[in-house]
Amino acid sequence: MTPAQDMNWSLEDMARYPFLSEVKDYVREEGPSIEELLEGDGWGPVRRRGKERVMEALEDGQVKIKSMRDEIDQENELFSYLISKMLVSSIGDDFLIRRYSLGEVERIVKELAREEKDEKLLNIAEELDIRSRKEDEDFAVFFAHFLENTERLRSPDWKLVNQDLKDGDVYLKKKKFIRLLKEKVFSSIHGDLPRPVSDIILKTFDRQMEEIREVLEDTRTELVDLDLGEVEDELFPPCIKNLLAAQKEGHNLSHEARFALTAFLRKVGLSEEEIISYFQEAPDFDRELASYQIEHIIGEISGTEYTPPGCALMRTNGICIDPDSLCEQEWMNHPLTYYSFKKRKEEESEGEDEEKEEDEG
Repeated sequence: MTPAQDMNWSLEDMARYPFLSEVKDYVREEGPSIEELLEGDGWGPVRRRGKERVMEALEDGQVKIKSMRDEIDQENELFSYLISKMLVSSIGDDFLIRRYSLGEVERIVKELAREEKDEKLLNIAEELDIRSRKEDEDFAVFFAHFLENTERLRSPDWKLVNQDLKDGDVYLKKKKFIRLLKEKVFSSIHGDLPRPVSDIILKTFDRQMEEIREVLEDTRTELVDLDLGEVEDELFPPCIKNLLAAQKEGHNLSHEARFALTAFLRKVGLSEEEIISYFQEAPDFDRELASYQIEHIIGEISGTEYTPPGCALMRTNGICIDPDSLCEQEWMNHPLTYYSFKKRKEEESEGEDEEKEEDEG
């Protein structure tokens, strides 16, 4: 059995994991004054990187990992984290706070996955008040801490009854242990925002805040003007796939299920006839009734084209079915977000394959 050992965190560690308790001491003892950080010429790159972190979280869903060649790079990265929190706190928007927190967490998870020493992961868990130890190839986590940090993970794979539980500890493989840490890191970052901000902070970042607000609004309204290209039903979220399978097998879908399914299919770009083609596979298909219902939802009759319900309402209506690991992401709040994310990832993968073929050619 390997318990966590006392550890002195390096400057590089603190830059990679700015939630560590030693960061506050380092900032207080080694950091610049608030005036220097906000106005000093030498801290210009740090301020720019701080804004960049916020933009990356908004636009890409994650803050990128920066290479740090020396202590100057490490210190710049650490203090840019403080700047980004100032910017997010100055705007104070709940959506931005959540999106930024998730962006930082995605970066941190990648850092954790790169750690070669299990001892460091155990120490990070200890910093996060998660009692754990290493036993053979598994990480043993105190069951109460496991339950506390898996409340938002809805997949059956995370239910306590499906875990390897012995003597009050839940045994996890490394990947799953890191996923558990991710939940606590998110709570730590998100729970610390927004921070109080002074007039000098608001004045210093007035222009940067306006730029961030523009991107924020674009991101917030991305579901309204989706252009998702060719429809690929294999990329649909589990809830939609399950509803399609259920109606094909002859199950009588609830009104809420039919509404969610129709509105989703319309929003991803299908015409009325294409939507009907999905429904006509059902044994009890009634074309006239289906056409009337679809025309009402897509606005032909009602005059209003309805947006499909988000994940919260899908859960309330009992039609959030078999959520997968992507569904469990904190930022995943809508079936359309799931689909657009899958589409973007597929396009990026195809682009990389084309570049590889060109290079090989």
